[in-house]
Amino acid sequence: MNCYWIRNTEYDLKDLRRASKGVAVLPLGSIESHGPHLPLGSDTLTIAHMLERVIAKETVAVLPVLPYSYVGEARMLPGAIHVPSHILMDQVEAICDEVHRNGFDKIVLLHGHGGNVPLHSMFVKRMQERCKPYAVYSLPPLCNMKVDIAEIIESSEWGHACEMETSANLVFAPELVNLKRLGKKRFPAQPGPDVGGALTSVDWTARHPEMAVGDPQKATAEKGEKIISEWAKGVIDALRKIKRDRIAPVTIRRFNRRVANPQSIAERKPNKKR
Repeated sequence: MNCYWIRNTEYDLKDLRRASKGVAVLPLGSIESHGPHLPLGSDTLTIAHMLERVIAKETVAVLPVLPYSYVGEARMLPGAIHVPSHILMDQVEAICDEVHRNGFDKIVLLHGHGGNVPLHSMFVKRMQERCKPYAVYSLPPLCNMKVDIAEIIESSEWGHACEMETSANLVFAPELVNLKRLGKKRFPAQPGPDVGGALTSVDWTARHPEMAVGDPQKATAEKGEKIISEWAKGVIDALRKIKRDRIAPVTIRRFNRRVANPQSIAERKPNKKR
């Protein structure tokens, strides 16, 4: 069974839908600066490689990786291809609508880019707001891992173009990693806005002006293999649970029926006391 959507014929797609139990995965990457030592498409390349491991053990329909994403913070450096959040959400919604039109009723957004906040946190709410008949599940980067990243890497700081990401790149694209450019350079976090618990638009930009974090020089392919392997295991586990999930689809249908009939909500009577 070929799990890649675009490698199937129109006649084979029904077999993939049946084998995947109606679950399709939309992987999302990014194009942005990953320091002087990693390729601009690190997130896109990582999620594509990790998915190869996933589908070797779990059948799901895999759409092409969407490389264009929300990378607003990275626009101050060369190489970023930024898509405004409202356009990105419209595009992903249109893709999901088309996937559902082809008979898939569970769609998984698999993020390789940690900056997709509007997609991870708000997109599923948008789907409910718009009463979509299908279920959307959002899996953030490194989700569901049983091993803490801190147990694998040495750096105290990590998160972007760091020891963790550099190690991962050394597994699937070592020829694109140039650690010599770093020398002994580190990327310690800078002071961010001191505004209590408030959120600002430049929190990340202020703390990480070069987009890289920590000590990427400590990266090794061995660490990267452990990270990618554990991440893939976590995604496989999540996909199996998503296939078994009955609560989200049933709740979505119930919610949509009630919203479509507001009179039933207005006339609803409180439960009687026992």
